[in-house]
Amino acid sequence: MIDINFSSRERLTPALLLLSTLLLSLLASSPVQANTSELSVVSAQTAKFEALFQAEVNNQQIEKLSKRLELSQHAKGKFTQYRSLKVLKKPLISKGSFIFDAQLGLVWSQEAPFKSTLILKDDALIQIDSSGKQQVSQTRGNQGAGALAQTLPTLLKALLGGELQTLDEHFSFYLLAADPQAPWTLGLIPKDPLMLKAIPQMILEGTNQISALTLVSANGDTSRIEFEEINNAPLTEAELELVSPGFIQEQGKPSQAITEPELKPKQAS
Repeated sequence: MIDINFSSRERLTPALLLLSTLLLSLLASSPVQANTSELSVVSAQTAKFEALFQAEVNNQQIEKLSKRLELSQHAKGKFTQYRSLKVLKKPLISKGSFIFDAQLGLVWSQEAPFKSTLILKDDALIQIDSSGKQQVSQTRGNQGAGALAQTLPTLLKALLGGELQTLDEHFSFYLLAADPQAPWTLGLIPKDPLMLKAIPQMILEGTNQISALTLVSANGDTSRIEFEEINNAPLTEAELELVSPGFIQEQGKPSQAITEPELKPKQAS
């Protein structure tokens, strides 16, 4: 293992959101058990991950990988999450979609086996269950989940911006990549003791985009999130409103929530 040190580092802002929401979603979701074919897909990753954390990496390799990533300050797409627990024979699965904006926040929507939503913005976590009930909690100042929520988003913001070199403050790197055009696997081990205790290993996979994220817990349980249909186009007004309600009005644009006829008093008959 080699710790990477870069002479110049861009300081990241606190609006780094997605990865901490993924972790919180592990607690909030209630997946269904996977079938046999899905089980084999998850099990096939074990040998590759063992080899990954034997592979040393240097500055030049990380810089080349950063240049390959075609990522931006906003993204949307779909996900499938596999949770492999030692107490269960088969992984648990859940499916959904996400909308992310580095400045505004994130919406992480589970759509199966039931609907639930997590919204993370401005150090606040909003959880909406299948009945529409909302629960709001603050992440800042919390020594448990809050510590993770403030540090882990650094990883995602750097990935979304293709700035892997900014991560050396928080992680040690391992890399498997056969050649510059081949799929790559990046391993991260946290330097922070609290994070290391919670999630000792993280594995990212992709080509020109991130395709999967695997989180390994201290007891050997894993959560693998596979991303599909990732789109880095600017968010629509409807998507911006989901991420940050009221944003369109704050920008001076007319709201579409109330139509002109509804503003007029009824005529007496």
